[in-house]
Amino acid sequence: MKLWTRRAFAAALAGPARSAADSLWAPGVRQVESSELVFPEGIRHVRVERSDSDRYQFLHDPAIAVHRGVLHAAWYNCPKEEIVGESLIRGRRSKDGGATWSAIEVIAADRSGKGTHYVPAQLLSHHGQLHAFVGKMTGHDLIVSCAVFTLDDTSGKWIARGEIAERFLPNTQPVRLADGNWLMAGRVSSRLGVKPLIPAVAISDGAQLTRPWHVVRLDAEEFAPGQHPETTVWVKGRELLAFTRNSLGPVPFSYTSNDSGRTWRKRSLPGFTAVTSKMYGGRLSNGQYYLLFNYPVQGDAAARNRAMLALAVTQPGTFLLSRVWKVQDAEGEGKPAASHYPCAIEQEGRLLVVYTASMGAAPRQCELASIPVASLRVS
Repeated sequence: MKLWTRRAFAAALAGPARSAADSLWAPGVRQVESSELVFPEGIRHVRVERSDSDRYQFLHDPAIAVHRGVLHAAWYNCPKEEIVGESLIRGRRSKDGGATWSAIEVIAADRSGKGTHYVPAQLLSHHGQLHAFVGKMTGHDLIVSCAVFTLDDTSGKWIARGEIAERFLPNTQPVRLADGNWLMAGRVSSRLGVKPLIPAVAISDGAQLTRPWHVVRLDAEEFAPGQHPETTVWVKGRELLAFTRNSLGPVPFSYTSNDSGRTWRKRSLPGFTAVTSKMYGGRLSNGQYYLLFNYPVQGDAAARNRAMLALAVTQPGTFLLSRVWKVQDAEGEGKPAASHYPCAIEQEGRLLVVYTASMGAAPRQCELASIPVASLRVS
């Protein structure tokens, strides 16, 4: 199939020419226009949660994990507006691979009346325990710390286990490093009372996931006000590649590390463009890396339209993108006006992608796209 070699993406978004060795695309592959993207074979869409129109009209930033064979999805809810009045983490469970979901449960909420906002949650099942890593805020994006909650499988309740990183806002599920530590990508603030304008990762001390983690900045400088440097990371041994949201332009920021995340340097992404929104990366069991991001839609010169959520995959064992599919768009199933802020995990041969589906004037909802991993293979 020659879909990805027919024509280059719009030159106005491609940026200045750089060395081919620095490209994120495999040789002969270029980013194309949105009209050329198709759905992967066998994709299914399921609604996980629609915002409660009476109490919680705002839903955002879902997460997903598999624990003891059960899917757990989580997101944060607010009464009407983002991180205003109340922000709590709620979720559902599925025992049939995401086809049906349980009643809503509360994972983290302010029961003290101190005005703490819980935004967002990242889930990880490890050594028989399910953890939720949750940002604690005093106001919109005013991060205080990253806290951890653990599910008590006997009672079914979530237990607060303390705080693991100061001023760190988690963006992705933790991933295990070659040295046995765990790394969670996100962003950090320079001091209390200011927004987290520095891309960063938090690194655990081995398997002690509820003990303090070490925060490492990817960039020495704070981003400009108005930026949201949400970050995700690919891991291949000691080699890491990070992608960071650029709120001011179509080309994301990127950083590399060759020492399991202890030090970082900037790199360029020639020929790669994305809508300003959160990205999410991971590795499939077949050795391919994937990146979920909002694809620039034709006619949207500012690259701010989140109407299309896309999934790019690499050649096995490399950081070179080889093919892209669309996961959802405004003309797709359910026709959400925007599909954004993805999170994904693989289970039993399917890549399960949860994301925020904005339905215009209707309350936001959490949706799930289930994709056969076999349909994502490239030669």
